[in-house]
Amino acid sequence: MIEYVSLTDSNLDEGLEVLNRNLVYDQTTIDQFKHNTIGDPDYDPDLALLAVQNGKPCGLIVAVSRQDNQNRNGGIKFFAVDSEFRNQGIGSALISRVEGKLAEMGVRSVNVGFTRPNYLLPGVDPRYTVACAFLLRRGYKRYGEAFNMDVDLGASDWCTRDLEERLAKQGIIVERLRADEIERFRQWMAEDGWSAGWQYQVMRAATMDPIAVFVGKRWEDGRFVAFACYDGVRPGWFGPMGTTESMRGTGIGSVTFLKCLQDMKAKGYPVCEINSVGPLYFYSKVANAVVSRIFWQFEKELTTSV
Repeated sequence: MIEYVSLTDSNLDEGLEVLNRNLVYDQTTIDQFKHNTIGDPDYDPDLALLAVQNGKPCGLIVAVSRQDNQNRNGGIKFFAVDSEFRNQGIGSALISRVEGKLAEMGVRSVNVGFTRPNYLLPGVDPRYTVACAFLLRRGYKRYGEAFNMDVDLGASDWCTRDLEERLAKQGIIVERLRADEIERFRQWMAEDGWSAGWQYQVMRAATMDPIAVFVGKRWEDGRFVAFACYDGVRPGWFGPMGTTESMRGTGIGSVTFLKCLQDMKAKGYPVCEINSVGPLYFYSKVANAVVSRIFWQFEKELTTSV
């Protein structure tokens, strides 16, 4: 007999074991798993389910619904069924329950993976081929893709001395965000127009020890003009980063990025994985980054009950 129970603090370890048995390219710690499940501000126990057969956890799905202005969006963060329990309808039951709940909440479409700002993967790695085939059979359509890039941190010391001297002549310094600056920095991000999602991820990086955020500031008034961070999405992943519009092209972005690489190397990371890349040329030029992973993005229209 199969039971479908909510994923809660009491069975997180069991859910993580199912995830790690199946997501072999994305082995996850309990802290990261907690962040992506019950630690999500929009966590809903009806959308986080563990399948249990005769007392053995064998399947998992975690989804989320978020309010975005006038729209309610839905997304599936991840799902998995142990290989020996596949083709028994467990995956279909899990996803049907989640889709039904999302439809009741007024969600019109559901995507898989990229549940910004709190997510584990920006899509589905096609090496999880069984999962991709399952989604296509369930009526999901592939609408796009994202990619990550890797930087070999052992390839350089990522020295920024010359770049920093050049910025200093323009009255700009780049340094680690201080604990006493976090609230002022949060306000600046909002005022400068950075998205709530990026603010969420950067603020998580600001909780790390040491703080995993580097900022560019003006000498004269301490005004922030740039930022870059790592570990805000998941351990070993870089991003987001940004520079205020009037200061782009000055080299500040290169310095904040390289400062993160220095810090990640000192922390013991062998590789920096740049998450969901936009400016491929920039990362290739500055750090010889190479494309390392591709993620397919899926979406399905739902029939809502409202």
